[in-house]
Amino acid sequence: MTMMKQFGKAALSGAVGITLISGSAYAWEPERNVEFIVPYSAGGGSDINARMLVETLRQNDLVDETILVNNRPGGSGAVGNSYTYNKGDDNHTIMTFNGGQMMSMVTNDANVQLEDLTPLGTLALDTLLLGVAADSEVESLEDLVKMAEEDSDGISIGGAGRGGEDHLAFAMINSSLGADFQYVPFGGTGEVTSALLGGHIDAAVYKLGSRMDPNQVRSLAALSEDRLEAPYDDVPTFAELGYPDIQLMIFRGYAGPPEMSDEAIAYWEGVLEQASESEQWNADYIEKNNLIGTFMGAEESAEFYGREKARYSEKFKEVGIIE
Repeated sequence: MTMMKQFGKAALSGAVGITLISGSAYAWEPERNVEFIVPYSAGGGSDINARMLVETLRQNDLVDETILVNNRPGGSGAVGNSYTYNKGDDNHTIMTFNGGQMMSMVTNDANVQLEDLTPLGTLALDTLLLGVAADSEVESLEDLVKMAEEDSDGISIGGAGRGGEDHLAFAMINSSLGADFQYVPFGGTGEVTSALLGGHIDAAVYKLGSRMDPNQVRSLAALSEDRLEAPYDDVPTFAELGYPDIQLMIFRGYAGPPEMSDEAIAYWEGVLEQASESEQWNADYIEKNNLIGTFMGAEESAEFYGREKARYSEKFKEVGIIE
């Protein structure tokens, strides 16, 4: 595949920003249906994020045309990344883009890399938890470690994808706790949830944004820097349990095809900023999922993603997933 390296286009172009005509209209606006790619299966964190954003845009009249969510799971985000990349200069295609997708680019040496997409903005930071089904006999992290020590077949921990944030969180947990856990990858958090509740795996790594039901899943520990708010305020952080190195925060952003126009970048950046300021987005998505509302525009997101990619590479090397 011949790659057109467009990463940083937003950072390099003086046209980025909200370009206005007559003080109110954008220089470019959608003229037909918009395709919103989610590189994971329905029901997971990215799917929930996309559908909540679509509803926010609709109810606040921020985009005139219809936005259609298209789930393209596979390859820990690689299928959706490639699909979006192949759209070339289509300004009517956007995609959810999170830390997990970028991690899989690093670990799997994927054909489509960060440099082959166009960052549009970031609206939230997420974190992860380790948990078990609510009816499990495991009631604490200590119980899970003890079970692993006593079970010669190993304890299975599920996560969304291989080489992504769930896999990295698992590797950090596995190496720090000194237990023999087995990682089981799934196509998305929705599948992880079904496997956990169905008793097919012993525990799971999942993100706050995936909306795991606290009545169905017992969270044992959080990979956040500080203790979370209700309903997770009774969940200790790994640092509180004596494992300060087990911390991981994940960004939730958006990207477009490699040749998206400067005018379209400015349009989507402006739309995302307006969504981030809406009462609905903050009440129904950010607060409900204990996320950190964090707006970054196209240029700032491009720079942030670059720094995060370097940090992820370092972490994956530390736990032995890549050399």
